[in-house]
Amino acid sequence: MKNSENKLAALMKGAMLLSIASLISKVLSAFYRVPFQNLVGNLGFYIYQQVYPIYGIGMTLALSGLPIFISRLIAEQSNDENKKALLRQILISLSIFGMIIFLILQLNSLNIAHLMGDAKLSIIIRAISWMFLFTPFLASLRGYFQAVLFMKPTAYSQVVEQIIRVAVILLAAYIGMHSGIDPYTVGKYSMLAVPIAEIFSLAVLLIYFKKWIGNLPKIKLISYSNLTKQLFLEGGTLCLLASLMVLLQLVDSFTVRKGLVISGLSMFDSQVSKGIYDRGQTLVQLGLVFATSFSSAILPSLSQAYKKSDHKTFNNIANDIMHVSIFLTVAITAGMISLMPLINQLLFNSQTESHTISVYCLSILITTIITIYSSILQSIDQFKVAAISIGVGILFKFLTTEFLTAKIGIMGASFSTIFSLLIILILEICFANFKLKMNNKMMFTIKLIVTTVIMMVVELILSDMIYNYLPMHSLRLKSLVSLLILIPIGAALFILIAKKLTILSDEEWKSVPIINRFIKD
Repeated sequence: MKNSENKLAALMKGAMLLSIASLISKVLSAFYRVPFQNLVGNLGFYIYQQVYPIYGIGMTLALSGLPIFISRLIAEQSNDENKKALLRQILISLSIFGMIIFLILQLNSLNIAHLMGDAKLSIIIRAISWMFLFTPFLASLRGYFQAVLFMKPTAYSQVVEQIIRVAVILLAAYIGMHSGIDPYTVGKYSMLAVPIAEIFSLAVLLIYFKKWIGNLPKIKLISYSNLTKQLFLEGGTLCLLASLMVLLQLVDSFTVRKGLVISGLSMFDSQVSKGIYDRGQTLVQLGLVFATSFSSAILPSLSQAYKKSDHKTFNNIANDIMHVSIFLTVAITAGMISLMPLINQLLFNSQTESHTISVYCLSILITTIITIYSSILQSIDQFKVAAISIGVGILFKFLTTEFLTAKIGIMGASFSTIFSLLIILILEICFANFKLKMNNKMMFTIKLIVTTVIMMVVELILSDMIYNYLPMHSLRLKSLVSLLILIPIGAALFILIAKKLTILSDEEWKSVPIINRFIKD
């Protein structure tokens, strides 16, 4: 009994450490883009964002998708020797895969750049390709340590990697701005920050490897063909779910600028317009960090309830997760949209395309619902429904983005993203065997709409009044002061109305971190 309690305590402590590290990394990964864009401008930001999705996919492989799957494979082994032996086999399989990806990107960088509509991007694609030589080692070692419930190596390596990467990127941007270096060269050195950071991250993992693992037994536990099949099918599905927004951004890299040129913009103007549009990705990433982190803590309880055939508990947990997630995400999304001109001015020093970015930010809400619903499907082993739905959504995005952008400009790119996400969500809901029975769905929706509309109307009215009457000459400073006043007002108003209309149950309120401290029963 005591061993069981110690194991649970170690698991909870490790999970908390990993969650904190993940949150720090995500916040760093989102926030650095603001000073980076300010340093390199819209053109430099466009160049970086065109190739960024390749990094995003590699990051998913190294940090979330593959380590989670590898940890499950290794945890199933009966003893330490078998776990180490399987780690060796996984390292070999993934190293071959990483080398193949590296060679594809190196040898075809010019072709890929041409498909993106900008041949100069080839040097940046070659720079980012080096990360895939380190990805197999990072994913495998993180997966192993997570399997034995030792989370420190993953957490520390993750934070070190992000700190080094962000520092090198901002240093490259600063030097480039003050030295007049070509923006594409700055982009190349910004992407070289990734393999440099991975070297430091791998060094952290190797220190723990030497102390806790040592030699890897040369035992063949499973055929390499079966192992590769598992890694690609099951592990690949997890990666697909974890990198949804990055994959949609990758489609944008191949289609948006081309559509803008067809619409009549010059090469330079299309690059600048794409760079402005890419601001939305920063805001969406920030929104998703805070929205999904609140609900992720109770997702493991779903699998436990399902395995025990406790359908009532399973549905109650799923219902609570969905209610709280939608509630929080609607608040964040509506707040961003109503204050977008001020946010745009503060972060990027202009209000250009605030409407386009606002439409794009609707993806925060839809992506959060997809993430939660996909997690529910994963907990009941319905991987295929989620994977196929995402595949169809990405295909729709690919087929429509260039056309819509050519017809209605950069707003078309935002619409194509929202339509694609809606298709994914609709397909998951329609074709999954599991049907979530949300309590009081109609009343919940009506009350949430009323609360959101009131909050947005008040925010819009007050934002004009406060911004226009502030005496500062600096537009950025006026925006900052306005937001410091409006965000607490909007948040407090949203919560007070929601509490008055009883949108959430008492139990659901208790599951909302921070907010629950200010709400009395």
